[in-house]
Amino acid sequence: MSAEESKAIVRRFWSVWEEGNIDLVDELLAPDYTNHTPASPDQPTGPEGVKGVVGMFRSAMPDLRVVVEDMIAEGDKVAVRYTLEGTHEGELFGVSPTGQRLSIKSISVERVSDGKIIEHWRVTDSLDMMQQLGAISTPEHA
Repeated sequence: MSAEESKAIVRRFWSVWEEGNIDLVDELLAPDYTNHTPASPDQPTGPEGVKGVVGMFRSAMPDLRVVVEDMIAEGDKVAVRYTLEGTHEGELFGVSPTGQRLSIKSISVERVSDGKIIEHWRVTDSLDMMQQLGAISTPEHA
């Protein structure tokens, strides 16, 4: 696959998050897909886990948008720097709705083979996210 074809598959994957079309997960992810960094320790690492986490975020942030800032492809990997944006209207990671706008920054790497995403790694600014949710206080500057 070309780098552009791999990027197109990853773009379609992010549309699942925005549009909530969970049925596309099975089309875009390989059956043996592995998420090396699940959102929680008890989350399944395969396609069913992805469906669960997308559903969780869409329930918590019904107006969810994915803003892709950068997408770089090399070989069979696509790196994406993105922000999830939306209004916190449902429980998220055990935090009751706050009505606040959230902006969750992450970087992920997807490995694509034969037209499907087969592996995923992600780093999220979890401290900032939990501060936005009010679960962790923001330290005062000296």
